[in-house]
Amino acid sequence: MEWLGEIKIRVGSFMLKKQLKKRKRNPVVCNLAEARKIGVIYNATELNSFEIIRDLAKRISEHDVEVSILGYVQSKNLIDQYLYRKGFDFFHKGNLNWYHKPCSDITDKFMNEPFDILIDLSLENHYPIQYITALSPARFKAGRYTPEDNILDLMIDIEKEKAEMRKLQSEIYSGKPENFKERNFDPDMTKKTESELQLNFLINQLLHYLLIIKKDNS
Repeated sequence: MEWLGEIKIRVGSFMLKKQLKKRKRNPVVCNLAEARKIGVIYNATELNSFEIIRDLAKRISEHDVEVSILGYVQSKNLIDQYLYRKGFDFFHKGNLNWYHKPCSDITDKFMNEPFDILIDLSLENHYPIQYITALSPARFKAGRYTPEDNILDLMIDIEKEKAEMRKLQSEIYSGKPENFKERNFDPDMTKKTESELQLNFLINQLLHYLLIIKKDNS
């Protein structure tokens, strides 16, 4: 029922805007050298993203920073492989209310933590992630650029990267179905590979700027 989905989206958008009006936040530029506590939120639905995020946590920890990680699994139940992952917390559709607002002790704790930096690594729009990122009191927020976004302080445009990857795929396969068969082409595998490349690109770009960005002392 598409109409029900539309109602949920509208109600969710209205409730988020209402909550944002109640919260005043003055962004403070913060880099990795200054940060002591960093939060990372991401779409954990695909298992292949776990290793990438775990490597990110190790890289951040090298800067003597405490890292908290929250993953959203777009399923009614938590994937078994994610149970008892040290240093990681997860939530899923079962932890959302009817218009997809996160409602659990884990999400509330993360959302109310005053991180020095909050990194949103979602590659697509997901209301539960957007809700947490928007209402977080983090001093500085970073993530993927979207034209309508007004909750992040540092944004990386990955659309150009997507275009380059699609162009490369087109060149490799020449747009011919027989080439797909010859190379055992698997659309699902290509999609996963593309998302991995996008996630790595976003992470590398964000870390680059978070290393060199300087606090505004004016």
